[in-house]
Amino acid sequence: MAVALAAALAAALATAAPIGAATYYVSSVSGDDADDGTTPASAFASVARVNALPLQPGDVVRFFCGETWRVDPLIVTRSGTAGTPSIQIYYSSYPAGCANKPLLSGARPIRGWVAHAANVWRADLGAGPNQGFFPQGVNQLFRGAARLPYGRWPNREGHADGGWETIDAQPAPDRITDVALPDRDWSGAGIHVKGIRWYVLNRNVTADTGDTLTVNDALSCWGGCAGWGYYLDRHVATLDREGEWTWEAAANRLFLYSTQGPPADGEIEGSVVFSGDGAHLGAVTLGRHLQEHVSWVVVENLRLERWFDNGVTTPLNLEADENSWITLQDLEIRDVDDAGIRLTTWVWDAAAHGNGPNGWRGGNHMVVRRNRIERANSFGIDSFARLSTFEDNVIRDVARIEHLGREGMGCGFTGTNCTEHGAGIRLNRGGETPNHSGYGNTLRHNRLERIGMNGVDIFGRQNLLEENVIVNACRTKGDCGGVRTFGNDSIAASWVSDVVLRRNVILDTWGNTDGCRSDFDTLFGFGIYIDNFSRDVTVEQNTVARSTIVGVLFQNSTGSATGNVVYDNTEPGVWGTNLNLVGGPTDVALDGNVLFSLSPQQRTLAVEGAGQLAGSDFNVFFSPHQAASIAHSGTARTLASWQAATGLDPGSTAQWYADPFPSLPRSQLFVNDTGAQVSIPLTGSIRTLANQPFTGPLVLAPYSSRVLIRDRVFADGFDSGDTSRWSSAAPSPSP
Repeated sequence: MAVALAAALAAALATAAPIGAATYYVSSVSGDDADDGTTPASAFASVARVNALPLQPGDVVRFFCGETWRVDPLIVTRSGTAGTPSIQIYYSSYPAGCANKPLLSGARPIRGWVAHAANVWRADLGAGPNQGFFPQGVNQLFRGAARLPYGRWPNREGHADGGWETIDAQPAPDRITDVALPDRDWSGAGIHVKGIRWYVLNRNVTADTGDTLTVNDALSCWGGCAGWGYYLDRHVATLDREGEWTWEAAANRLFLYSTQGPPADGEIEGSVVFSGDGAHLGAVTLGRHLQEHVSWVVVENLRLERWFDNGVTTPLNLEADENSWITLQDLEIRDVDDAGIRLTTWVWDAAAHGNGPNGWRGGNHMVVRRNRIERANSFGIDSFARLSTFEDNVIRDVARIEHLGREGMGCGFTGTNCTEHGAGIRLNRGGETPNHSGYGNTLRHNRLERIGMNGVDIFGRQNLLEENVIVNACRTKGDCGGVRTFGNDSIAASWVSDVVLRRNVILDTWGNTDGCRSDFDTLFGFGIYIDNFSRDVTVEQNTVARSTIVGVLFQNSTGSATGNVVYDNTEPGVWGTNLNLVGGPTDVALDGNVLFSLSPQQRTLAVEGAGQLAGSDFNVFFSPHQAASIAHSGTARTLASWQAATGLDPGSTAQWYADPFPSLPRSQLFVNDTGAQVSIPLTGSIRTLANQPFTGPLVLAPYSSRVLIRDRVFADGFDSGDTSRWSSAAPSPSP
């Protein structure tokens, strides 16, 4: 008890405000910027007034709960101090911890709708009741709680290829031809082209001649653009579904398709596009562009919604050093057109100040925890941070194709650098700053669902991913993974090394191929994707299930896979693998893995040669529909044949029953994707993978799983005495 009290006291002292620290209150309803802000009754009104405060270490800014500030971003430019205890500056809610969090909204209501064409309504954003509020237009539109779809041709609904039209020919690098193109002038429209499974190019249409579109920059697709998909937007001719909209930049006018008549004033809100210091903007900016970094700051318990750019961001440039010791916690970030949280900044004069090389940084000792990020269009979290912690965050619906606007996933309208956009969390590394970016981070207890590209994308060293849940990654792109690592140059020189993936649950990685050329149509999702000279990657005690092509891939990479459950990865009818080793420098040790296949084409293990294995033993190769489930140098082998050919896996086991295909599986994967132990009641006759009887309940530790087998005789009612359900009963004796 004394120890607990001492710990509590120490924690209280560590966060106690120093004598003389001030608390400021902000109310958009009752506040006045002319007041002193030091009591709830004399609160400030605006966030801009807070930005002007000469805050000192220990000061606290509290925004009234349940209130809204529109297009009034918070710019954090003052720092706390290090020490024992450290003295932080807080931006929080009043009262602390409230459920109806203060809202910093990036949207304003739109008024003055008039008829434009049948079921198409127009609002002039530069005149009348909207004048002065939308000087650079909008890039997102909302009706009530719903984000409205950006107009596009062809529509996604009912389209055989998910809303991607097929390019017939590419007569020049900047031209495409499609005989199905509707007969109208598409000049000024936006075009989005699928160049390969993993990227989508944005371009502007500069000319339309018959069936040929000319764009502003060359298009680069795998093997040429013929056969690849595209769609058009940013044109009033795309509007034919309820809620579709577009914006005309030249006249700053907005168009909305609605069969419900003209929207009432204020019924529709738009995310206001504005300029500021640098290219990284949003609800909260950490630091002053081109100038000072910040440290020892806490931003907590706020809602950040409907911003045209980011939720929380660092400036594009800082001068002397990166940010440090910043905590972002209990934030709700929704419907932003770029990243939910962006920790990417170029420190332009670090070397002159003795702070390492100039280059990309994301901050050090950052803490990002208990945040909820939903419907960001480029990244959930994009970070160059090092020695930082990302934990207990929920990230959902990143870069979903149905949410994208004119910027797509935020890749710009020239060049081809659009591979990584759409990730749930990207841990990036600066080429100039490999020892000052992207390493030493911990990702723990995060939950990512329905992510456009890689769930987590890793480009640095010594990162730990532990007990995260990733469901439905690669919903918009293909050839990607629930978790991906991507190195550089060679195994010896790679900056991706000593990464640990432990007790993560990775389910249903999709690998979307809508818009792909016909020879790239196969769904291409990987559960864990260790790629391109990733060195010494530890993959242990993870659960990987129902990826569409491969469960765990080591490609030109080294490491180990130990104690993983890899179950039913690869779509039926497609050749794929639960665990696959590819490439010359690949060298991996396998131990104690469960590799369970549920179709004849689904290999348990595939290797190009036994030399890719540093060792392999005590694994379970379970394939009820195909005894020869191990692919070795192009030869399908049973476990016995594999053992004889390689001398590996002397203590490993294989399936002990065979079933025809297709048939209902006897196996069942039980998963605990929570942080608490669970107990699952089981009935009937059940056996382990070692063909031993199992009696429930099944107790699963946090973030663990187990495969069990139901006895076919007893699983259909034999044990209950319900003979009508028997399928394996002995024949009745003859009279």
